[in-house]
Amino acid sequence: MAGTQVGCGKARRRAERWLPVLVITVLLGAVACGRAGPVLADGASRSAPGAVKDTAAQSGPAVTVLSGSFVSASEGWLLAAPCAGRTCRTVVMRKTVDGGRTWFAVPAPDAAPAESFQASPPANAVSAILFTSARDGWAFRPALWQTSDGGATWRKVHAPGGLVRDVAVAGDRVLAVASRCGACSFRVYSAAAGSDDWRAVPGAAGPGIRSVRLAVSGGVGYLLAVATDPGKPVLLAGPVNGSARWRSLPVPYLCRGAWSGALAAAPDGRLFLGCGGEPGAGNQLKAAYVSADGGHSWQKAATPPFAGYLGAASMSPGGTIFLSGYRMGLYLSRDRGRSWHESPSLQNAAGLAGAGFSLTGSTITGSHGFAVQEGVDQQQVWLTSDGGRRWTPVTIR
Repeated sequence: MAGTQVGCGKARRRAERWLPVLVITVLLGAVACGRAGPVLADGASRSAPGAVKDTAAQSGPAVTVLSGSFVSASEGWLLAAPCAGRTCRTVVMRKTVDGGRTWFAVPAPDAAPAESFQASPPANAVSAILFTSARDGWAFRPALWQTSDGGATWRKVHAPGGLVRDVAVAGDRVLAVASRCGACSFRVYSAAAGSDDWRAVPGAAGPGIRSVRLAVSGGVGYLLAVATDPGKPVLLAGPVNGSARWRSLPVPYLCRGAWSGALAAAPDGRLFLGCGGEPGAGNQLKAAYVSADGGHSWQKAATPPFAGYLGAASMSPGGTIFLSGYRMGLYLSRDRGRSWHESPSLQNAAGLAGAGFSLTGSTITGSHGFAVQEGVDQQQVWLTSDGGRRWTPVTIR
């Protein structure tokens, strides 16, 4: 699902029009350089069970991690961006099959990294990834690339409607929300996975937006769009295959006039909706809601902390919720929003986030999750196996 963009250890002001754009995402984007060769922490057999092997001792420059996606607690991918001086040209990929203890290089799309502060990033650039199985994955924002062999090869997909702002997948159908410019009106398109036959989804369109987020649960797609001008956000739902018109869902009172928002869906149909008012001095009034009936009714959750600007959310099937944003630490709820916490083991990362080094978290299972921190030479990826109580850092090269 706008902040300070960090790449190669230097902070840059992120354009507000891109907040929040998370899947784990939103808030991820940086610069990259030429492709790196194989990188690995090769001592997995010497590591204690559950320990993370820090790759800092390996050769080669550390990279800025742009986005991550896991299909299980053990298998996941990272989209990253190494730099050689000030020369940054292309993205690289890293993969783990042991829960992040070790990472190795795999082929990446032949694409530039999208710099979030750019009004017009390169047409083939990407800043986020989404994998839905061991074989099927997408790299996107603003271009769209697809792999059907676990990342061994990538092909560029004809992007519908201009800039791809977010992607979601349900079964064999792909949703993409696109706009002609960062703050232009949006439209949602649907296609069969692997097909370039994109069809506009009836009813899934709206006016100029500051941010937009897709989520899916079962065969139902959900969209939250925050307007460039203060006003009630657009909240829509409908079938992923576009067989029926998408309809508006009720927007809770405290979300009207939102400056930023976050949307997440669990496989059982539960939804999370977060809204943030106009930000100032590093703080923002926030409101949070949960729904057990697909967004037809909402129950107010505990109020998230005041610090930082809300930008993205992720929710596990068991009800664990991670909240991320600009200039804020990672806020955690293990009880479907009834309470919010911060982990002491993320204190250093939270401090860097407050200084502009974005920290974005995503759930994998009810107990496993990961967080990405941009532009920091050490501790760029954090892993948890206990619902966010404790986090272990790992440097990716």
